[in-house]
Amino acid sequence: MTDNKRRAALLLALLVMAGTALFVGWGLIPKKGDGDGLVANGTIEATEVEVSSKLPGRLAQLLVKEGDQVQANQVIARLDTSEIEAEVAQQQAALARAEAQLKEQLAGSRFQEIEEARANLQQAEDNLKLARDDWDRFDNLFKEGAISAQERDRAKNKIEIALSQVKAAQERYQMIRIGPRLEVIEAARHERNRAKATLGMAQVRLRDSTILAPLAAIVLTKRAEQGEVVNPGFPIVILIDPDDLWLRVYIPESEIGLVGIGQAAAVTVDSFPNRRFEGKVIEISSKAEFTPRTVQTKKERVNLVFGVKISLDNRERLLKPGMPADTEIKVGDRGTKQTSRRPSARWSPLNG
Repeated sequence: MTDNKRRAALLLALLVMAGTALFVGWGLIPKKGDGDGLVANGTIEATEVEVSSKLPGRLAQLLVKEGDQVQANQVIARLDTSEIEAEVAQQQAALARAEAQLKEQLAGSRFQEIEEARANLQQAEDNLKLARDDWDRFDNLFKEGAISAQERDRAKNKIEIALSQVKAAQERYQMIRIGPRLEVIEAARHERNRAKATLGMAQVRLRDSTILAPLAAIVLTKRAEQGEVVNPGFPIVILIDPDDLWLRVYIPESEIGLVGIGQAAAVTVDSFPNRRFEGKVIEISSKAEFTPRTVQTKKERVNLVFGVKISLDNRERLLKPGMPADTEIKVGDRGTKQTSRRPSARWSPLNG
C-alpha cells in the first residue's frame, strides 16, 4: 500500500471516529428547547395499591376483572364464611348466657328464696329446742340410773349437731336476704364483657371476609382466581389510581440547580402530539445516582443525575401509566440567577 493510500485510509478512520463521537455525545450536550426550560423525557407512572385479605381462606367470589373501574368501598372479593358465621353464632349464645347471669346477680334474691331460707332457719331452731329438751330428760334419767352414760352422750351429741345446723341456716338466711356480694356481681360483669369482646372479634373477622376497594381506581392486575386459597397479605388484585399520575425524569447534575419544587412543566405524549398537559415538580431526589442502567452506552452510565417527579393533571383520563412522555420544566428566572448558560437541555435517553 502506498503512502497516499495509507494517509487516505487514516483520514477516513479519523472522520468516522469523529462522527461517531459527535453522534453519541449529541444526547449529552445541552440544546436549546422551544422555550425557557429544561427538556427531559421519561415514563408516566401511577400509584399502585395491592388489595389483599386480612384473613386466610378460600376465595368464594372475585367480582372484578382487569381493566374494571371500581369505586371506593366497592366489593372486590369475598371469602368463604361458613366457619366464621358458626363462630359468630356460638359467641352470640355465650354473650346471651353471660348477660342473663349478670342480670340475675343484679336482681338479687327472690322473695321465694328468702322465705325458704327463713323457713329452714326456723326448722333448725325447732330441732335445737327439741334436742335440748331430750338432753334435759336423758340427763335426769341418767342421774336416776335409768339409762346408761352412752345414751345420755348421744342426746348431747344431737344438741351439738342442732347448734351447727342453726348456725348454717342463719348464715344462709343472711346471705339470701342481703343478696350477691359485690365481688360476685363484678365477676359476672367481667364475664359479660369478655363474651361481648369475643363476639366483636368474630364479627370483625366476618366483616373482613368481604374485601373492599380502598379507593376509586382501575384494576391493573388480578393475582388470584375464584376458588383459590389465599393467605393474609397476598395481593388478590392490584389497583392503580388514575388521578395520581406522575412523570419521573432524570436531570443532569449540572442542570439540577435550575429545578425547584413547585415549578410548572409542560408534558407531551406520542398519543396526543398536539396536546400539552400541565404538570408541576413535586419531588427532587436528594441523592445523586448514575444514569439508569437502561442506557447502554458506557460513557452515559457514568454521568450523575437526579430524579425529578412531576405530577400530572389527568382530569380527562387521557394519560395512562407506561406512556413515554417528554416534558419541559419551565425554569424561568430561577435559572438566570444560578447560571449564565441558557437553561434549556435535553437529557436522552432517560426513563423513569
